[in-house]
Amino acid sequence: MLWTLSEHHFRQAGRRWLFALLACPLVAVAADQRATVTLLEGPGTIVRGVTRYALAEGVRLQAGDIIEMSDKGLAQIEFADGAALALGAGTRMLTREKSANGDYYVTQGELKLAGVKQGSNYRFMTPVFTLQPVEGIVVLVVAKGEGSVFTESGEARVTEPTVKGAPAPAPLRMKSGEFYTRKADQKSAVAPRPSQAFIGALPRIFLDPLPTRIARYKDREVQPKRGDDATYAEVETWLKAPPEIRRPLIPRFRPRIHDPEFRSGLVANLKSHPEWDPILFPEKYKPKEPPTTPTARSEPAPAKPGATQ
Repeated sequence: MLWTLSEHHFRQAGRRWLFALLACPLVAVAADQRATVTLLEGPGTIVRGVTRYALAEGVRLQAGDIIEMSDKGLAQIEFADGAALALGAGTRMLTREKSANGDYYVTQGELKLAGVKQGSNYRFMTPVFTLQPVEGIVVLVVAKGEGSVFTESGEARVTEPTVKGAPAPAPLRMKSGEFYTRKADQKSAVAPRPSQAFIGALPRIFLDPLPTRIARYKDREVQPKRGDDATYAEVETWLKAPPEIRRPLIPRFRPRIHDPEFRSGLVANLKSHPEWDPILFPEKYKPKEPPTTPTARSEPAPAKPGATQ
């Protein structure tokens, strides 16, 4: 009987160990779902936390990473689902959420997303519109309050910002070959094909299928080289972004208020991010103490007639 019980426990323990061993690779795979930089030409940087790092091939992106390409830089990011994202010169992009795909805010630049499969959940917010590729290949360009989307193949959805007091606009469904353009605060236009000026201005890598390089970094993660903490000027664009973008950045950059240069930048631009006022000047928001009422002095009672003084 004792042997039977021991055998039973041994088998149970064996099953647990087997499950753990099988689960470990799954955990490892899940940990590798992050997007990876697989191609880099020219300089680029990542602002991670409050610090600037040098972008490098093999770096895996984290939620909150701000990617900035130089005026002569070019990068490619690849995802676990087989999609690839190329970033042209001058692109500035914030990674918003932890996800195998991604939610991004792009202030400027050129991007090409290829290999999007049905069921993916990519989203690119810009100051001009929000793009949600459904499948296929899309090219996105944003600069100086103007943006364009070319659905090279497949399908995509474009949503324009809601005007105050008006109902939210319905998403615009774009089919293969269609070309969308819009300037901020103006009506958009859709053409059956992109303009020659648009095609001619694209980086050369955008004109060909994006290369697949993820295999060389599958089992090797590169750590970016650390630089200095970001100055106010270097993150000003993000701190002045729409409220849904900039407000989540408050806890992240709050430690920088002790730096005189960063603090002076916040103070000088409070109109663009008023939510920093209680953090910079907490004394203004302390509850005021109620005014104290002076106690009336008691006067001696008048002496009665005939009373001895």
